[in-house]
Amino acid sequence: MPLATISTKTEPEWESELKRIRANGIKPEAWNVMLPAEFRVTGAEVDFAKLEKHLDTAYRRAAQAGGRVVVFGCGRCRTVPEGFSRSEAEKQLREFIFLAGRTAEKYSLRLAIEPLNSRETNIINTIGEAVAYAAAVNLPSVGVLADFYHMNEEHEPLSALLDARHYLIHVHVADSNRRRPGSGNYDYQGFCKSLMEAGYDNRMSIECVWGEDEDYEQRAALEFLRKCAEER
Repeated sequence: MPLATISTKTEPEWESELKRIRANGIKPEAWNVMLPAEFRVTGAEVDFAKLEKHLDTAYRRAAQAGGRVVVFGCGRCRTVPEGFSRSEAEKQLREFIFLAGRTAEKYSLRLAIEPLNSRETNIINTIGEAVAYAAAVNLPSVGVLADFYHMNEEHEPLSALLDARHYLIHVHVADSNRRRPGSGNYDYQGFCKSLMEAGYDNRMSIECVWGEDEDYEQRAALEFLRKCAEER
C-alpha cells in the first residue's frame, strides 16, 4: 500500500480506512510511495521538521495496519537538483535515512532503501549504493531492497544480491517491460537462486504494470513465483 496517502487523513478518516483494511483479511506488511511527490529530501527546499511529522503519522498508522517494512524509493523526492552540491545532497540523504530509520524503530518497522534506475533518479541507482547508505547510518532498522526490474535496467549482476546479504530485507519483482513476473525474459531462476544463496527467506512484492485481466495476471504471477521457488 502507498504510505503517502495515509498521513493526510484525519483520525476519523483513518479509523474508517483501518477498519476496511482489517476487514480485507490480508495484512499490508509492505508499504511503498513513502513520501508525497512534493516533498524533497535533497536540495535547498528540504524541510526536516515537515518530513519528521509526516513520517511519524504515516509510520504509526502503517504499524496499526500490520505493516512490517516501508520502502524508500521516491525517485523524484531524492533526485539531486541541477547545480546543487552532490556531496551536500548525499549528506542530506544520510540525515533523512537516519531520521526515517529512527522513526521506523519507534513503531517496530524497518526501512528498505530502494535503488532506482537512472531514468527515474540520479542517486542510489544500484544495490551497492543502497548498501553504502545503510552502512553509513548504521541502524538495525535500516536495510536495502532488491528490485529485479531496476537491477535489469541498470545491468546490475545477480552477484549484487550476495554482496548485500547482510542488509537485504525486502524484494520487488517485475519482468521485462515492467510487466508481471513470468511474462518476459528475465532470469528468474537465477534471481531466485541468488536470493537463496544470499540467505534471503522473507517477503516479496510484485510491483509491476498489470494487463487488462488483472485477476488472471495476479494469479499467473503468483503461480509462476511459487514454481520458481520450488525449482530453485
